[in-house]
Amino acid sequence: MSFTAASPIVTSAAEAYRPPRRVSVSDGVANILMIRQPGGYSGPWSAAETPYMVEPMDMLASRQHEAICFVGPARSGKTMGLLDGWLGNIIVNDPGDILIVQMTQEKAREFSKIRVDRAIRHSPQIKSRMSLRGHDDNTHDKLTKHGMWIKIGWPSATQLASSDYRYVALTDYDRMPDNIDGEGAAYVLAVKRTQTFLSRGMCMVESSPGREYDDPHWRPSTAHEAPPASGILGIYNRSDRRRWYWCCPDCSEYFEAAPGLALFATLPDEEELFDEIRSAPLSKLAKKHAVVCCPHCGSQITHEHKQTLNNYKTARWLADGQRVEDGEVVGDYEPSSIAGYWLGGVAAAYQKWDSIILRYLQGLREYALSGSDLTLKTTINTDQSMPYLPRHLKDEAGDLAESRLEGLQRYHVPPWARFLLAAVDVQGGRRARFVVQVHAIGPHMESAVIDRYDITESPRGENERIDPAAYPEDWDVITEKVVKGTYKIDDDDEQELRVLNTIVDYGGEAGVSAQAADWRRRVKSQGFGNRITLGKGDGLLKEMVQRTTARNTEGKRMNDVPLLLFSSDKFKDQIAAAMRRPEPGPTYMHFPSWLKQWFFDEIRAEVRQKSGKWKKIRARNEALDCWCMIWALAYSLGPADTRRKFNWDNPPAWAKPIEHNSQLISKDDRRAIKAAPKKSQPRPNKTPFVPRKSGFIKGRR
Repeated sequence: MSFTAASPIVTSAAEAYRPPRRVSVSDGVANILMIRQPGGYSGPWSAAETPYMVEPMDMLASRQHEAICFVGPARSGKTMGLLDGWLGNIIVNDPGDILIVQMTQEKAREFSKIRVDRAIRHSPQIKSRMSLRGHDDNTHDKLTKHGMWIKIGWPSATQLASSDYRYVALTDYDRMPDNIDGEGAAYVLAVKRTQTFLSRGMCMVESSPGREYDDPHWRPSTAHEAPPASGILGIYNRSDRRRWYWCCPDCSEYFEAAPGLALFATLPDEEELFDEIRSAPLSKLAKKHAVVCCPHCGSQITHEHKQTLNNYKTARWLADGQRVEDGEVVGDYEPSSIAGYWLGGVAAAYQKWDSIILRYLQGLREYALSGSDLTLKTTINTDQSMPYLPRHLKDEAGDLAESRLEGLQRYHVPPWARFLLAAVDVQGGRRARFVVQVHAIGPHMESAVIDRYDITESPRGENERIDPAAYPEDWDVITEKVVKGTYKIDDDDEQELRVLNTIVDYGGEAGVSAQAADWRRRVKSQGFGNRITLGKGDGLLKEMVQRTTARNTEGKRMNDVPLLLFSSDKFKDQIAAAMRRPEPGPTYMHFPSWLKQWFFDEIRAEVRQKSGKWKKIRARNEALDCWCMIWALAYSLGPADTRRKFNWDNPPAWAKPIEHNSQLISKDDRRAIKAAPKKSQPRPNKTPFVPRKSGFIKGRR
């Protein structure tokens, strides 16, 4: 059945969602394409078993979209409908040059011989329109009597460049390279080929997921958002994001036939399965849990009812933001030039539910016994229609720091804190700024974020933006706002706690290091040299930290500019461990409620690889970098260095309880420091902490 705008069950909201088409492709294909599979089905193509393919196929005739994206599992009928069927319909009903791109040259030859030639041979309407001249029919090029050219190629710049095609089809997209001969993604190149034909052109891309994603903390921001994987799901995320919904036969509520295993609600989680799968009979276990549970009424539905659930009179595609109420499609969705469809493996016509679970259990058993996750990745991609999260990252997925926000006041020092450390991350480019983060540190490195802000305004004049690489005076803002910074003590309006030490990023774009070194010399002459540390992460450093001296642009050491090198990977390991701690205590981080989601996104902007190196997966990682620098600074001062056994019961004056702390300062003294001339700063009443001189290594790294 073709589900068009004339169908009586379509509501006004659905009519806006499913615009009228010039032609029903699915009906046309049913009358055109004859299937002849040796040992398999022979006869006309029918949507009876794959009703979920009707709308995507009909949408291929849409003039409101430039592309159709279909994500689905293997054995779902997607290639037969979207490729074989579309090709037959084009040849008979709507001729136009078409480029079909397979994942390799060998697959292109196989598709031509097995699929295209058979369709021509056994489909009379297609065969009657093919050219009878011998040189018009070869493996990769075929011509019709009305002049339509069928090109069967593979992903290469020569195949996807220069020529214009009315139609382009990309199949098994996630098995193609991300970058085609340095020219860009295959999809971007393919869409360009159809643009000459304006709204009459169409690009179709289909695949089961094949790319990994590496963000274990990802949570969907909308109901239909896909994980941040590249490839076909990256295209789907740019579309209107349609998913397939079933109507529960018991309560008549609609629920998504979601990708993955979530609908098999009785299936235990992986931690429980690991203890069972080593010896359990997997086939019996799979059949036991091959039951879909309605999330509304809890009704258990067996595999025998799948065809009824897939019935196009009740099941339907819904865009992101739409829902079904009283049988009508309601809700708003964001239109896109791409009509995107994502079908879960649970709805695939040619896959039994117990088979999906069995292959998952087999992959899980192989991983438990051998440590290899290749089988597990394959079944998650092709059977469940889900992208794969590498196993070494999956353990981090449960960390939700946002769930333990506390009502800590900003700019206030917690009563348990002993000292304050600040970090300044230098950002260059068009949006240059100093990113400042201040932590209150307590016994055994229990800590809390008490301030976070960006310095963007330059003292050079109104509306002038900070430029750390070009202007020395811009660095003096760090002295005034951060190095001289103080924070409030609860129940004490007369005294505040000074920032003990500020670590500043030494590096970045050209010119930043030289400006940082000059600024270090200036603050030293002002009496604040012992309150700042220039720091730089070193991925090759074997030790946690190493004190040395900075180098100039010629590579020569500047003995008057101390530099703290630190192993950023090792400190990020410690931060990751601290994030997993569920209750206050040593290394625990308190997150105040005034922090927003962007802060936690920045903390999770990097993930640990199997090699132990951390990989950046988001553009903004300032919160993590600042936290890493603060830990490195605390390690160099002593409190975070477990080997030195810092004595919290008898610490230095700067680490004593607040009421006895040497960094306490009165408001009058703080105003005097702020008001003093920059070149002749008076020493504060309290002597600032002086790092051990023996910690500096001169003349060598």
